[in-house]
Amino acid sequence: MSQGSQLPQWVSILQALALPGVALVGALIAWQQMAIARRKLRHDIFYRQYDRRVAVYEATRKLLYDVFQGNISEDDIRVYGLCTLDAQFLFDEEMYKYLAEIRQRVAAWSKAKSSIARELSIEEKAAWEGIKSENLNWINQQGGEKFIARFEPFLKEIAPACW
Repeated sequence: MSQGSQLPQWVSILQALALPGVALVGALIAWQQMAIARRKLRHDIFYRQYDRRVAVYEATRKLLYDVFQGNISEDDIRVYGLCTLDAQFLFDEEMYKYLAEIRQRVAAWSKAKSSIARELSIEEKAAWEGIKSENLNWINQQGGEKFIARFEPFLKEIAPACW
């Protein structure tokens, strides 16, 4: 009987576990690659829309500033309307409605302001003053922290969670 070289038992066990171990390491690497790809996709989508969202933010901020300064024209309101046309594709429904309301309130304020300047009866002027005051109060409430808080979720990328 020839004595062949026999491997120690622990080497045989290591050989048996090598294939599942390699498979496990491969699965772990694949899972990490998938997580990285998912984060990159989310990042790319965010930055693809970022410039367009900032443009809407800047247009809204400029419109509110012009109202606070008291110098706004119908053309300014139309330009703002055009700047926010694609807001429905960039923001959620609530934000889109908010931007539309800003435009509507500014337009109502501007119309009331110009109507007061015309020669009207005292009752008509009082009605227009009420409309102007109501809309200006609402517009004034939109400034500062409230304005920033509305846009923040759309302009600040959420850091991806660690796996």
